[in-house]
Amino acid sequence: MPRSLPAIAALLALIPAAGHASEARGKSTPPAAKGCVEVSGTALSGMTGGPAYSAAELKCGARLLLVLQRQTGRDGNLPVWSTVDQVTIVKPSPRHELLQPVYCSSSRFPQDFVFALGRMVEQPDGSHRSENVVKAWRVDIKRERLPAIPVDGLHCALDPAD
Repeated sequence: MPRSLPAIAALLALIPAAGHASEARGKSTPPAAKGCVEVSGTALSGMTGGPAYSAAELKCGARLLLVLQRQTGRDGNLPVWSTVDQVTIVKPSPRHELLQPVYCSSSRFPQDFVFALGRMVEQPDGSHRSENVVKAWRVDIKRERLPAIPVDGLHCALDPAD
């Protein structure tokens, strides 16, 4: 059971913050590279009155990509997404995973969505906390970029009630 919590957390990250789940999947431009498969996706709220954004984790052979997408239109009821930025993720070990913004925050960038590359480890109280975080990125919606940020001041957690 404890090993299934990170998998459950990853599945929960696929649930969009707003709107219907089928709308979050929508129609997209082709993946950043041929042969890529979407592993996870997260709906991100943009600036008021501006376009919607999402982030996706893509597996491209042995590589992983974190991709920032902007909604550029609609195809019927479904949004159409275009890639505006991407970063290649190198996992230092198979146990490292991309930790989603719903669980992570940065004291340096408290208003931004933050992704981290680390491990979630179960604590004695049943909660999960990040350990061995080696890299992190924030979503800069204004500039439509995924800049790397320092990992100090970064905290990722999943409480037992979550």
